[in-house]
Amino acid sequence: MRQSQLIALLAAVHPRVLGLMVWGVFATQAGCASLPETEQDDLESTTAAVTSGNILFVGNSFTHGNEEPVYSYNKAAVTDTNGSGQGGIPGIFKKLTVQAGFTFNVSLETASGQTLRWHHTNRASTIGQSTWNSVVFQEQSTTPLPTSRGGSPTGFTDAVRDLRTLVRAANPSANLYLYETWSSPTSVGAQGYPSGTAGLQAMQTDLRDAYFKAYRDLGFTGVARVGDGYMRAVDQNLADPNPADGISPGMFNLWSTQDSRHSSKYGSYLSAAVLFAKITQADPRGLATGAGSAAADLGISTADAANLHRIAHEITTLPDPVGNAPTRLRVTGATFTGSVTAGAPANVTGNTQLAALTTSEGTFTNLVGATANGITSTNTPSARGTVPANANAASTGLSIHDGTNNLNAGHFQFGAAFTTKTRFFIVDSTPTSTTLGDDATVTLINASNQVVGSYSLALLASDFTSSAAGNTSTALATVSYTSGVASLTGNPLGTVQSKLGGVSFSLADLGVTDVASISTATGLRISSATLDPNVVGLYTVP
Repeated sequence: MRQSQLIALLAAVHPRVLGLMVWGVFATQAGCASLPETEQDDLESTTAAVTSGNILFVGNSFTHGNEEPVYSYNKAAVTDTNGSGQGGIPGIFKKLTVQAGFTFNVSLETASGQTLRWHHTNRASTIGQSTWNSVVFQEQSTTPLPTSRGGSPTGFTDAVRDLRTLVRAANPSANLYLYETWSSPTSVGAQGYPSGTAGLQAMQTDLRDAYFKAYRDLGFTGVARVGDGYMRAVDQNLADPNPADGISPGMFNLWSTQDSRHSSKYGSYLSAAVLFAKITQADPRGLATGAGSAAADLGISTADAANLHRIAHEITTLPDPVGNAPTRLRVTGATFTGSVTAGAPANVTGNTQLAALTTSEGTFTNLVGATANGITSTNTPSARGTVPANANAASTGLSIHDGTNNLNAGHFQFGAAFTTKTRFFIVDSTPTSTTLGDDATVTLINASNQVVGSYSLALLASDFTSSAAGNTSTALATVSYTSGVASLTGNPLGTVQSKLGGVSFSLADLGVTDVASISTATGLRISSATLDPNVVGLYTVP
C-alpha cells in the first residue's frame, strides 16, 4: 500500500493517528527527534489536525494584544481585516506555524473591549465569508461568567450560536474553535472573587465551565484551553499569581504590568502556543526557541519558552471535562457520637467523634482522618474539649475538637491510597453570626509535602453547607468552645456559639484524569486566610 493511501486509511479510523503522523512530519522538518512511544500515546485529541488553510481569529484585545511587543508582532505576515496594523496573538500563531512547516493564511477581526455579539452585529460580512476553513472565537473576558459575577452566560451562548450558524452557512465544513480566556488579578477583584490564587482558580473554573458547555451544546470543533494554561503555569510556580507585590525570583508575569488583566508577552506567547497545539495537533515542545524564533523575537528566554511549550502540550492533551455537573458537593448531614445532644442540628457538648457524613451521593461511615503538619495559623487552635498542644497537633483524627483555627496553610496526610472513588472532606466551623464556609485552595501533595503535578482546586464559601448568618437550622451541628480563641469562645468561656458545615470533593475536581499519574500523592495542602477546619478526612464511595 502506498504511504498516502495508508495515511488516509489510518486517519479515517481515528483522527488521533493523523495527528501523530503530523508530529512525525513536524519533527523531521524541525530537525527534532521523534517523541518516545510513551509520550506519543499522550497526544490524545478529539479533533483532527488542521495544518493549512485560511484561518480567522475573532475577538478583542485578548486576541490582538494590548501592548508591544505583541500588539504589532508579525503584522506583515497576517491580514488585519480592519486595517489597524495589528499582529498580536494571531501573529505569534502564524510564526509558530511557519516554524513547524505548516501553511496558514492568518487573518484577524478584532475590536478592543467588544463582545462576540458586537462582532456578529457589526462584522457579519467579514466573518460569514466562505473562504474561512477555520475560525477562532474569543469572547469578552467576563461575559461567560455567571450573572452573580457580573457575566451574561446566556448572552455568550446566544452569540456563539449565531456566529456558528453564520460561518457554517457559508462553509459547512469549517472548523470552529472557542478560545478560553484567562482569569487575572484585576478581574478577580472586579468580579467579586476572593483575592489571590483561590480567586484565580475559581474564576477560571467558571470560564472553563462556560466555554465547554458552549462547545458541547453547540457542536464546536474544540476549545483552546488558554486560561487553563495560565493556571497551570501558576500551579507549577512558574508564573507569579500576585505581580502587584513584585515578581518572585525565577517566575514570570503572565499579565500586563499596565493593568494585571491583559496578557503580557509571556501570556500572549502561551496563548499562541495553546492555540497552535489545539488546532494543528502538533507537539509545541518541538518548536525552536533560538534566534529567529517567535520566542526570541519577543525576548522570551529559551528556558521560559520551553516551559510555556510544555504547558501548552500538557493542557491540550488533557481529556475534555465531561458534563457540567460539579462533583464537589456540600455536606448536608453528619452524625456524631460521644458528648452530643441530639437535635436539629445536634449540639456538641464535649469531646465528640464524627461518625458519618451525608452528601447527595449518600451517607458514608468509613471515615479516615488526616494528620496535620506544617500548619501556619493566625490563631491558637480552639477546642470544645482539650486544646491541642499546638497547631501541628490539630486535625490529627476525627474528634470534633481537633481544629485548626484561621488556617493560613497546612499539610494534611492520609494513610490511605487515593482512587477515583475517593472523596475528601473538610468540616469547617464558623460563628453563628456569619455564613458557613470559607474560601480555600486545595492541592495534592506527596509524603514530603511537595506538590504532585499541578493539581489544585479553589473551594468557595458557597461550596460548603448552606447556612445563613444567624441561622443554624441547616448546620451540621452547633458547638460552644470552652477553650482557645477568646473571640470564638466568649467571656465566660463557651458563651459564644459556633456552627459546623462541610464540603466534599473528588480527584476529578482537582483535575486528575489518570489516577496512576498521582500515585505519589499521599495528602492535601490547604491554603486559606479564614478557614477553620475541625476535621479533614476522606471516605470511599461504593
